[in-house]
Amino acid sequence: MKTNQFLSLFIQPAYILGTLLLFASCERLLEKEPYTLTLETYFNNETELETFLTGVYSPIMQEHFYGNNYPLYNAGGDDLTFYQRSSPASSILCANANSSNSYITTYWRILYEGINRANILLENIDKNASIPQGYRDRIRAEALFLRSFYYFNLIQGWGDVPLRLQSTKSVYGLDAPRADKQLIYDTLIADIVSSLPHLYKSTDLPYTGRVTQSAAKGILARIYLFRAGEHFRDNTAPDANRQLYFAEAKRWALEVKESGLHGLVTPYQRVFLDLSEDKYNSTGVRESIWEAEEAGNRSTVEQAAGRLGNTLGFGSSNDFSSTEGLKELMGLANPGYSYKFAYASLKLYEMYESEGDTARGDWNIANYEYVFESSGSRKVLGRKYYFGKKRPEYIEPDGFSFTEETEAASNRNKTRCAAKYRREHEVVGPKNKNYTPINFPILRYSDVLLMIAEADNELTPEPSALAYECIDAVRNRAGIMPLAAQTLTKAQFRDAIKKERAMELCFEAGRRWDLIRWGEFGATMRSMQGFVNQEGWGGNFKYASAYYNVPDTYTYFPIPDSEMSINKLITANNPGW
Repeated sequence: MKTNQFLSLFIQPAYILGTLLLFASCERLLEKEPYTLTLETYFNNETELETFLTGVYSPIMQEHFYGNNYPLYNAGGDDLTFYQRSSPASSILCANANSSNSYITTYWRILYEGINRANILLENIDKNASIPQGYRDRIRAEALFLRSFYYFNLIQGWGDVPLRLQSTKSVYGLDAPRADKQLIYDTLIADIVSSLPHLYKSTDLPYTGRVTQSAAKGILARIYLFRAGEHFRDNTAPDANRQLYFAEAKRWALEVKESGLHGLVTPYQRVFLDLSEDKYNSTGVRESIWEAEEAGNRSTVEQAAGRLGNTLGFGSSNDFSSTEGLKELMGLANPGYSYKFAYASLKLYEMYESEGDTARGDWNIANYEYVFESSGSRKVLGRKYYFGKKRPEYIEPDGFSFTEETEAASNRNKTRCAAKYRREHEVVGPKNKNYTPINFPILRYSDVLLMIAEADNELTPEPSALAYECIDAVRNRAGIMPLAAQTLTKAQFRDAIKKERAMELCFEAGRRWDLIRWGEFGATMRSMQGFVNQEGWGGNFKYASAYYNVPDTYTYFPIPDSEMSINKLITANNPGW
């Protein structure tokens, strides 16, 4: 056998084995049975190119990325949430990670896994010139975008990282120095821009698990905003081009807006009900632009299930046993098991309270709890609403008969579980204890509008009509007062954007990166220690204070020990690690 016949000889077997995905008849990205392929005899037709491309997508939906670990343990450490357990997890989330941390190590590995797969595909796309050029160009465009997306995530986490633009073919190619992140930015931006003409339009696809022109432009805007904030991250990156980066962020986000293909879904919670109910923009309005596509719950042939709603989601204290699925078969309500690891902070609660924002506040932060039988089948008896307030408009029909009641308005802690992702509405049954088919929203149109408002404000001496239009579209959907009725300074509008992004996009794995690019991460996190002594913060959660004691070194992740032990050209870790 030739030394390059199987990449599994040299790198993680998962690069090739067991993680290639097949398109199902409904054309979504669904993980199927593993198999081995020989690269020398592959890439012969459209089906094989398409199949390998799904393997390039695969890391995005896996448990180590959007399927669970990334939104909870790696990107989840911010001022809007805390880890609600009796003892902290060893993670970035709980500010007690180190360079051997498993969540950091697997995240690094899976990003380079995706990059290597993209490189393999890019090197073999033109192997068979009889495949139509347009088809190959579209496959190439998606692979280039995905490689760039993985590199952007590496820059966010680690800054300077090895830049690998060819596939790994032998053990002698594992050593690579860290490349300057500005070079990586230039490379990935150029690749995304070159891919745009060949990507699908949002109207070409009935689902959102695949990259489109709108998704690529929205991610370009996100990249440019983060690049504009690199100077504030550690005061070492050059600041000369910051206005140019804001202009580019505005340009690309504005192209999404001006396409007329996207809008805001009403009501707000419908966006997240669609994620649970396996629907794609069910109202006909395309707010969800790109999702990490999950499927099944690991109880069926579809194995691309994550844990959204289970670790990060509405809490259910229901006892779960091997016969849990029988509840559904018996006609008993089963809201799905959740560990409710992530709780909303008092700061987030008070943001909603200060704006009178019940539309988003009562959805993103639990406003009721399930009531169970104390013994026997432990069936769900109903819902009990907090603070004596019942808002049934936030509850979708679920086919089961729930009683609904309210509790006294006093003595209820304001810190409650993050409830954006709710297993009650899952359509795949019987429910699995830990795995769910709920997709993760990587990019929504509301984010695009807020990026336009933010970038435009940084480019003008005072807030413009466009900036007000964009932020007020998001606020109007939430039913709160528009900002255009006020006269805000540039600085006041900037603060309003920061607050709006928190209320709109909480628990979507973006807040940490926002704080870092604003140069506010460490100080903001440490300021949260005072919140735990305020009224409304549950006494059982005061250990959360330790989670907010975050040193400034946490603006970067540590390079994993496993990488430094193999790659001899990386001789120093990030500062403080």
